[in-house]
Amino acid sequence: MNREVHTVIIGSGISGLSFAHFLSKSDKDFLVLESESRVGGIIHTETKNHFICENGPNTVLLNNDAIVELIEDCGLWDQLKYPRDIADKNRFVLHKGKLTKVPTSLLKFICTPLLSLRGKARVLRDLFANKHTEDTTVYDFISDRFGVEFHDQLIEPFVTGVYAGNTREMSVQHSLKLLWDLEQKHGGVIKGFFKRKKNKRVKGSFHLPIGLSQLTDKMAENLGNKVKLNCAVRKITKNSDGYEINTGKGSIFCKQLVSTIPAHVLKYLISDQPFRDVLDKVNYSPVDVFHFGFKKESIKNKDQGFGVLTKPSDSKTYLGVLFSSRTFGHVAPAGCELFTVIAGGERQRELCDLPIEDLERIILSDLEELLHHKGEVVLKNHFRWKNGIPQYDMNHQELIDGLVQFEKRNQDFYVLGNFHGGVSVSDCINKSKKLALKLTE
Repeated sequence: MNREVHTVIIGSGISGLSFAHFLSKSDKDFLVLESESRVGGIIHTETKNHFICENGPNTVLLNNDAIVELIEDCGLWDQLKYPRDIADKNRFVLHKGKLTKVPTSLLKFICTPLLSLRGKARVLRDLFANKHTEDTTVYDFISDRFGVEFHDQLIEPFVTGVYAGNTREMSVQHSLKLLWDLEQKHGGVIKGFFKRKKNKRVKGSFHLPIGLSQLTDKMAENLGNKVKLNCAVRKITKNSDGYEINTGKGSIFCKQLVSTIPAHVLKYLISDQPFRDVLDKVNYSPVDVFHFGFKKESIKNKDQGFGVLTKPSDSKTYLGVLFSSRTFGHVAPAGCELFTVIAGGERQRELCDLPIEDLERIILSDLEELLHHKGEVVLKNHFRWKNGIPQYDMNHQELIDGLVQFEKRNQDFYVLGNFHGGVSVSDCINKSKKLALKLTE
């Protein structure tokens, strides 16, 4: 069955739904096509035995106007759940096998055991280092300005938490854009931090009463029959009037097309060979997500915080552990605790090839050692992302340039998604709003 519509949006992840939401404020005729039987993409909440498990992002930042507007439009502002104060303040890394707080103030930095006295003094080199004239890796940028010790003990765990990536391959210009921009504008990162204007919209992170899927489900509910589930796109063909979308069940003709699907999916749907070649180079790190529920009484480690991130020298099978119920109490039933474990990434891709039962056994053993837990495991949950987090590696500028040229060759065909312009949920929402405003002005 064929159909005509002004705008087709491919994908109902956070980018597709956000773009559709902001577009719906105009009189545009549009349709959202989703290949799966659910909306949300990487936002995927599962509730088991009264535990609220996030298979994708666990929190979302309130750091721009677009996400604030979206939440208010969905009527969810008064339902936001904020992290417990102590959990939001305490973030850990491992030091000599023990949980150690990441310093969050100058005094704490001076006192932290994570860096030697020489390592702390080395940070001041940033005040005198020359500005980079071209993009470089995260490892080289941080080591040059702040020292290898600072990179290894603080930056590498942080990057692990965001990208599950390899700092020796990642572009600092695109992966740590804030630090790069501060250096480029002010000549140094430290100088830039003192001179920059504070973002009043940054209010930390949030969760929702029944999980983050509550947001995407509400967006889809508001869009109604404009969202078509179980509708996979087979091929996109450019014609004189716009684009033909072949779904295998018929064709949809549109004047305007917005793709929000991953690079590794989009490349098979288009015929533009130069852009296909660029998309083929986008690297996605595999990630395994485990949830474990324990009874509180069986856990000896009572450290309160957001969670712990690791570095290669820790020799752990997990990249990080989120203390989910210590951050948001509503995600676990009374008398129990929930922990989310992230494994794999660029550091240990081979772990994501293991049988799930084998990896679960290894992960659980490491987690129980960390928490000093003995007793019953009341919940086990697992989700494997074969193509998890896109990496902003040193070839990322080639992607950006290729995208610009693609959109010039293919008028009214736009590409959104987390594989460029920011990987976070709030980044994706912000990008979607900007494009919707651009197309409706």
